[in-house]
Amino acid sequence: MNSDQTSSNDGQVDFKTAVRQEEWYLKRLYPTPADIPSCTNHLDTYFACNTMRNLVKSMYRYGTLREDCSEKWAEYKFCLSLKWMGMDERRDAWIRRKAIWWAKRRVGKSSEDVWQVRECVLFHFTFPHSPLSFFLPFSEPLPSFPKPVDPLQYLRDRPLEWMSCRED
Repeated sequence: MNSDQTSSNDGQVDFKTAVRQEEWYLKRLYPTPADIPSCTNHLDTYFACNTMRNLVKSMYRYGTLREDCSEKWAEYKFCLSLKWMGMDERRDAWIRRKAIWWAKRRVGKSSEDVWQVRECVLFHFTFPHSPLSFFLPFSEPLPSFPKPVDPLQYLRDRPLEWMSCRED
């Protein structure tokens, strides 16, 4: 293993390597300066974050205004700070910022730190608090659910049945 591919004991790459990998990927994803989002796009994203719909959704789900649009505002301000640069320098600075953001997400904590990845399928499993758990022991397979009914095929099989429900 060379110095570019240093990793920790748990298999994750270190931060600098992650940034380099993300930069490599983003440079291929956004090959020209015209491919990076404009400041208008960032401002639109910020305004979309502050819409009444998102605020109501946040209140409904969490009971508070949990949606924080400060990151989107920071992206817009960063874009404005790049206006004095040339197009290629602007693209490189934007890619560097995004690479750092993605590297923090990769190296930082995630749900995989809490949950173990299951490598095999659990057979005959019911949830402890489901209605089926009172009727089925764990050794028996779950009942199969009926196939969904195609309404057109149902009416073709029973042509007069649907007409008998009509009031004349």
